[in-house]
Amino acid sequence: MEHNYTENSKVADIILANREQMLLLEHLGIELVVKGKSVRDICLEHNICTDLFLSFVRLYDGETQTAAIVYHNNDIDTILLYLGNCHKYYLDEKIPKIMEYVNCILEKNPNLKMLQDFTEGYIKEITEHFDYENNIVFPYVRALALGKDIDNKYSVEVYKRHHSNIEDKLDDLQELLIKYLPFDDSVHLRRKMLQCLSELEYDLKIHSHIEDNILIPLVEKLEKDANAESDVREKRDGAKSEDVVLSAREIDVLRCLVQGLQSKEIAEKLFISTNTVITHRKNISEKTGIKSLAGLTIYAIVHSIINIDDVSA
Repeated sequence: MEHNYTENSKVADIILANREQMLLLEHLGIELVVKGKSVRDICLEHNICTDLFLSFVRLYDGETQTAAIVYHNNDIDTILLYLGNCHKYYLDEKIPKIMEYVNCILEKNPNLKMLQDFTEGYIKEITEHFDYENNIVFPYVRALALGKDIDNKYSVEVYKRHHSNIEDKLDDLQELLIKYLPFDDSVHLRRKMLQCLSELEYDLKIHSHIEDNILIPLVEKLEKDANAESDVREKRDGAKSEDVVLSAREIDVLRCLVQGLQSKEIAEKLFISTNTVITHRKNISEKTGIKSLAGLTIYAIVHSIINIDDVSA
């Protein structure tokens, strides 16, 4: 279905043309009663980018071409809101309903315990998948988008390796119900369960597409920007440390200081006045940012101004 919706399109018309769009609004936290509001009106009310909203609308209409759209860092909150509400919908509504149908089937067909085992295995897998995203992936992405400190051991690459296809077993379950599982179906549980599974599959495919083709590329860009900024910061900080240049006389004074000589003794040894020694000491502290003698000793060792054995002696 291709409708060429724009920001001026009425949201009510979008829903009336495809009732599945009701789920999109629900996942975005938008009330279903939209009156005569346009896409632009709704997006302004909920702080959603119109391009992002329209790309979601196209996904629910069966289009999957989103690669040409440019997504931005401020879309992260909307994407995570959508995905989090999807999880809630699956776990609180669809999965309990599926298990209800399975239990009803087992009441009349206790020999189909394997159906229960298979379904419960799938539910366990999908629940663990969503828990991982809710508790590990989404907090990481939020922190990254806000520029907060993040765990450098974690990255979107780890997520991609962990990102299993949760739709395969769902397909298998439908195949089993349609082709291979005979049972007493006087109340049409097979059709009801298949319809429920189909609804879950429809929404899950969109959910996965948004993760794979919108969220992950956007997070990769965020990580790249964060790494580039970190490199610049390290170079800048490194440059600052290298900017510390002591004069030859300041180095002489520093050597004497860390050897334990007093200002008067340094003045006599270097044939300069005591005031000049004090001035050099002040300049050394300002340039290095170190005021204590212990700190200056470490600085002198690190920069090979003195040998650690000389200090020990």
